[in-house]
Order: sequence, then structure tokens, then C-alpha cells
Amino acid sequence: MSRVYIFELPFDYTLYITSTELLFWGALLVIVFTLIIKSFFIKVQGGREGLVGQKAVALSDFTRADDKFAGQVQCMGEIWAAKSCFPMKKGNCSTVSQSEGLILSLCCKNDRMSNDDNNDMN
Repeated sequence: MSRVYIFELPFDYTLYITSTELLFWGALLVIVFTLIIKSFFIKVQGGREGLVGQKAVALSDFTRADDKFAGQVQCMGEIWAAKSCFPMKKGNCSTVSQSEGLILSLCCKNDRMSNDDNNDMN
């Protein structure tokens, strides 16, 4: 095995590394940097930004609150307070259009969820 001279330390010890070790650490460095760069292009899957566009299921009938309707929905396995410009019945689904703090705003889609959609939510 060939050894590569790296540098000499002040306390009379010379540091050597084999070509196999050099290849291993170089490959590891390339893999880590590749994963770091790829992580910048992955779509957000959590937090407020990740909720927009997700399906939400009404857990109860929405009630009138000021100029909108308010109630609770389940989105991505969690229960959220929600408001919408239309009334929703228990079991209806809609799409999250935006998140304002801990309150989700729903789009004007008011369809009954199919069994396939219900299975996706769990």
C-alpha cells in the first residue's frame, strides 16, 4: 500500500495516509456535499408552508363566525382550527389555501371525500 505524506507535526511526528484512506475520505466528502446540495431542492413537507395544497377533512359542522365559517379540520394527521368562505359539514373535504398562524384557510372546494381519500388521510 502506498502512503502519501500529508504534513509534519511540531512534535516530530509525520502524518501519513494510505491511498485507500484518501479515496474513502474523498468519496465520503463527495457524498455528504451531494446530499447537502440536494436538500436545498426538496419541497417543504412540514410547517406552515407544507400545509398549503393539502387535503383537510371537517371534523364537525362549521359555524358562522363574523363574515366566514369556522370549525375544526384534520390535515396531515393533526387537528387544526380552520375558516372558510363556505359552510362545511362533518366529513366534507377541502384544500388548504393558506395558513395564518394556527388557523388554516380553506379553498372553495366542498366535496364529500371518497373512501380512497379517507384512507390517504390516515
